[in-house]
Amino acid sequence: MVNPRDVSDSDVDSLARTSRSLVWALRRFGEREAGLSAMPNSEIEVLRAVAERPGSSISEIARALDLQNSNVSTTVSRLVDRGLLERRADPNDGRSHRIHQTDLARRNNALIDATWARGIRDLLTTLSPEEAHTLIEAAPLLARLGSMPKNY
Repeated sequence: MVNPRDVSDSDVDSLARTSRSLVWALRRFGEREAGLSAMPNSEIEVLRAVAERPGSSISEIARALDLQNSNVSTTVSRLVDRGLLERRADPNDGRSHRIHQTDLARRNNALIDATWARGIRDLLTTLSPEEAHTLIEAAPLLARLGSMPKNY
């Protein structure tokens, strides 16, 4: 285990910048290469939250994303209008709704996943076997980095 005192500020800054660039590049690569129109980040985040927690309420999505209910409600409305999300009446409370992905959203996600897999496969063929192995072995660490907001 690395002692945090042994990690320089420049190393942390470099990892943070690289991670941010990677997130943006992967988002735009998936949309562009899959032939989908670019989406605002707020819509991407709400879609991701609903995919991870199907049947969430607006307030549950807002809490998960640390956003205001009104902002999430507006974003959900735009995504409903675009046919990517649907509101279903809550079976336990007829006054509220649960948010679910539509078949179109699931198809788009599958298309982006397949596009990323092709892109990663193509990239791996340009790397040395050692580099490819290192990148593949880093996947669990990248997943932990992706869960960072939940851990601090």
